[in-house]
Amino acid sequence: MTDHSELERCFAQFVEQHVLDGTRLPIESLVAGRPDLATPLRALVDRYLDLDATLDGGLAAPEGRPLRAAPTVATVATVPEALPAFEGFRTIERIGAGGMGEVYKLHDLTLERFVAAKVLRRRGPSTAEVLREARSLALFSDRRIVQIHEVREDASPPVIIMELVEGFELGRLGPSLEPRQRARILVDVCDAIQQAHDRGLQHRDLKPSNIMLDANLAPKILDFGLSDRDPSRGHLVGTPHYLAPEQLDPAAPIDARTDVYALGVVLYELLAGVVPYSGATAADVVDALRTREPRLPVEIDPRVPEPLQAIALKAMERDPAQRYQSAREMGLDLQRYLDGRPVLARPTIYASTLGSRVAPHLHHIDEWLRLKLVYRHEAERLRAAYRELEKREDDWIVETRSLSYSQIALYLGAFLLVSGSLFYFGADRVYHAVRGVARPFAVLAVPFLCLNAAGRYLYRRDHKAVAVGLLLAGVGLLPLFLLILFHETGWWVVAQQTPGQIFRDGSVSNRQLQITVAIACGWSMWLALRTRTAALSTVAAVLMLLLTVALLGDAGLRGWLVEGRLDRLALHVAPLAAVYAALGAGSERTARPWLAHPLYLGAVLVGVVSLDLLALDGRMFGYVGLSLKPFQSPSVSSATLLDTCVALTLNGVAFYAAAAAMERVGSDLVRRAARMLFTIAPFSMLEPLGYLSETNEYSRRFDWLYLAFAFAIVVASHARQRKSFYYAGLLNTGIALYLIADHRKWFDKPAWGVALIACGLAAMAAGYAFDRRARSGL
Repeated sequence: MTDHSELERCFAQFVEQHVLDGTRLPIESLVAGRPDLATPLRALVDRYLDLDATLDGGLAAPEGRPLRAAPTVATVATVPEALPAFEGFRTIERIGAGGMGEVYKLHDLTLERFVAAKVLRRRGPSTAEVLREARSLALFSDRRIVQIHEVREDASPPVIIMELVEGFELGRLGPSLEPRQRARILVDVCDAIQQAHDRGLQHRDLKPSNIMLDANLAPKILDFGLSDRDPSRGHLVGTPHYLAPEQLDPAAPIDARTDVYALGVVLYELLAGVVPYSGATAADVVDALRTREPRLPVEIDPRVPEPLQAIALKAMERDPAQRYQSAREMGLDLQRYLDGRPVLARPTIYASTLGSRVAPHLHHIDEWLRLKLVYRHEAERLRAAYRELEKREDDWIVETRSLSYSQIALYLGAFLLVSGSLFYFGADRVYHAVRGVARPFAVLAVPFLCLNAAGRYLYRRDHKAVAVGLLLAGVGLLPLFLLILFHETGWWVVAQQTPGQIFRDGSVSNRQLQITVAIACGWSMWLALRTRTAALSTVAAVLMLLLTVALLGDAGLRGWLVEGRLDRLALHVAPLAAVYAALGAGSERTARPWLAHPLYLGAVLVGVVSLDLLALDGRMFGYVGLSLKPFQSPSVSSATLLDTCVALTLNGVAFYAAAAAMERVGSDLVRRAARMLFTIAPFSMLEPLGYLSETNEYSRRFDWLYLAFAFAIVVASHARQRKSFYYAGLLNTGIALYLIADHRKWFDKPAWGVALIACGLAAMAAGYAFDRRARSGL
C-alpha cells in the first residue's frame, strides 16, 4: 500500500523547488530508498506540470512562502488576467462568458456611458453567421431586447458592442415572485420574442439566465439573435435542459416554435422550481428528453395554478405541430390567465398521463373480479366509467367528457345550417324557386368553402373542437349543393316516371344521388382521417349506408318498396354489416379507435335492421321452408302474423347470443357494441309477443303466455346482471297485465286489483325471504 504521507512530502518538495527557482528535482532523488513511490509521484508531477503549462504566469507562492500541496491536488494562485483593450472604450472588468465568447464591461469614452462588449471566439462559418445576426438585430429596436450598438467585424477577434444590462437574472428572482408576476413577465417576453420572429430573428438559447429583470420586473432578453436561424442547422447546440426535441434530430427542421418550447421550459421552471428534465450529465438530460415525460408541476408544488401548468406543458409539446404555433399564441393564453378567463391550452400530456394512471386501476378491477370482490356487471360499469376519461375534449358532443357553451352553439349552428339547406333544396325541387347556379353557389357552396377553410386553419392552430364543428357543418352543405348543381346543369337528369328511379318525379335521379353521396362520403372520410374524430367518422359511416341504398336504386329498390318486399332490401343491405365489421377490425388493428367504434356500431345496427326487415310478413321462415300457419287460427286476419312475430322474437334471442359471443371473445371496442345488442335483445324478444296479444285474435290463454315470458325476462336479469332485461321485463309485464284486463273486461272488477295487490305483497315477502337467506348463508 502506498504511504500517502511520504508521497505528499516528496510532491511538496518538488513543487516548492519549482516555485522558488524554477528547477525540477529528479524523481529518483526525491524517492531515495522508496522506489515504490516513483510511479505515483511521477503521475502527480506530470499532472502538476500540465496544469502549470495551461495557466498564464505559472505558479507563485504567496508572500514568498513555500506552497504546500495535497497528494492529488495543487493549490495555485494565478496572476490577474490582462483585460483586452477596445478603441474608444476603457475596459473595466470581465463580467461573463458564453458559448460564443467572453463579455466585458466597458466605459464609452465618447458618449460617457457603460456598455458591454462580446468578444467572439473564432469558429469559421458560425462566427460569420453570428455577425450577420447581430447586424440584423442592430436594425431592430425593442426595449425588452438587448440593443446592439456596434459590430466590429474586422477586429481580431470580432467584437459586438451592445447595451449593458444590469439587474437580476429571472432564474434567481423567479422563486420569490407570485404566479401572476411570473405570468406577466412571460407575457412581455412572449411579445418581444414574437416581434423578433416577425423580423426573421430567432434566439434558440432561451433560458432564465438570458432574461434579466430590472427593479420594476421589466424583462430584458440577452443574446437574442446570436444563434443560427437556418432550419437545417443548430442541432444539438444550446443548453441541454432547454433544447427542444427537434434540436436532437438532425433531420428535423428548426423554426420559431423551438423558441416557444424553450419559453415553456422557462415557465415550467418558474412554476416547479426545477427543470422538466434533469440528469448528472448532458447526455443524461438528452436521454430523459427523448424517453421520458416530465412530472406535472402541481405534483412538485401543489400551489401551482393549473392554467399556468397547462400553458407550460402546451408550449413543451414534443410535436411542434401540437405546441402553440407562435409566441403570440402563448402570450395570449397567459393574458387570459391574468384576465381571469379560461385558457385554451389542453396539453396532450394530460391524456397520456391520465391513461397511464388509469391502467393500474383497470388492472385492479380485473383482480377484484378474479377474487370475487365485485360482480361482473359492477366491473363492467367501472370500466365504462374509466372509458369516459378516454373521450376527447375536441370531439363532438357524444364523444366529449364535458359539455360547453361552445359545443352547444357549434352543433346547434351546424344543425340549423343543414336544416336551412334542406329547406332551400326543397324550395328548388318542389316550388322551383331557385334558378341557375349562381344563387345556390352563394348560399351553399361559398359557406361550404369558408367553413372548410376556417376549419382547417383552426385545426392547425389547435382550436380542434371549433374546427370539427365547422367541418361537420360543411359536410352537411356539400350534398345538397351538388344535387342542385347537377339538376341546374342538366347532368344525369332523367325524365319523370323513368322506370327504376327511386324518385319518380325526376327531381333527383339515381345517378345524381349516387355520385353526390359518394363524394360526400369520401370527403367526410378524408376529414375523419385528418382530424381523427368520431364525429366525422360517424357521418362517414352513415353516408356509406346511404350510398348503399342509393346503389340499390338501380337494383329495383323502388319496386321492392311498392311491392312490400322489404326482405329483398334486407338481403341486399345485410352484407354492409360485414363490411362495417371488417373495416372496424382493420381500423382497430391500425390504432384508429375513433373510426373503429362507429363502424362496429354501424355493423350492429345494420344487422339488427336487416334481420327485422327479413322477418316481416313471415318471409324469414319462408326462406328456410318453414311455416307456423298450421298453428294459426283461420280467423286471424293476417296469414303470416304468427310467422312474423315468432321470427322477430327469435331475432331477439339471436341478438342476445351474438352479444354474449362478442362480449366473450371480442376486443374492448367490440364489447362496447355488444352492450347495444344486450339492450335491444329483451325488447326484441317481448314486443312481438305483446303485439300478438294486443290483436286479441288468438286464444286468451296467449295473454298469460305473454305475461309469463315477461316474468321470465325479469328473472333472467339476475343471471346476466342486465338491467336492460329488468326494465324490458317490467315494461312488458305492465303491458301484459293491461291487455289481460282489457280483453276480459276486468277493469270494473275490484277482484283483479286485489289479486295484483296480493301478488305484490307476496313478491315483497319473497324479497324479504331472499334477503334473510342471503344473510344466513343458506
